[in-house]
Amino acid sequence: MTHAEFVKNQIFHRLPDSLCRQLFDSGETETVPGGTTIVQEGEDLDRLFILLSGRVEVLLPESQKRVSAVHLTDLCPGDCFGEYAFIDDRPASATIRAAEDAEFYSISHARLRDFLDSHHAVASIIYQNLLGILVKRLRAANAELDLFTLSF
Repeated sequence: MTHAEFVKNQIFHRLPDSLCRQLFDSGETETVPGGTTIVQEGEDLDRLFILLSGRVEVLLPESQKRVSAVHLTDLCPGDCFGEYAFIDDRPASATIRAAEDAEFYSISHARLRDFLDSHHAVASIIYQNLLGILVKRLRAANAELDLFTLSF
């Protein structure tokens, strides 16, 4: 991933280039083969991820509570995951599995929080961007639920 691709990410939209460079340098990239579980539902999660290439599946795996796995959505390059755990410090709410070879960027919650604590204007922008991402996903979920309602 190049710095130019990183700057275009929706989480970092509107950040000054020099601060994006600092964030970019604070994280790491990793490539995994298709089929790899990146995050397991219920595990403690200490990183925020941005998908750079490939596709990942978000699912609720089969468990004692579920008779089969539930596919929630697919994420594409530019999408993030791990944002719930970053916001609320709770375990992962879903499993993330690479549907194909995938590359992602990740930054530890601690590093990101330290950075945001020392750059309040940046924190405001990033939290607004995260809120926008979450609202967009909620609206999409609401629209999907509308498919199950009856109109008279």
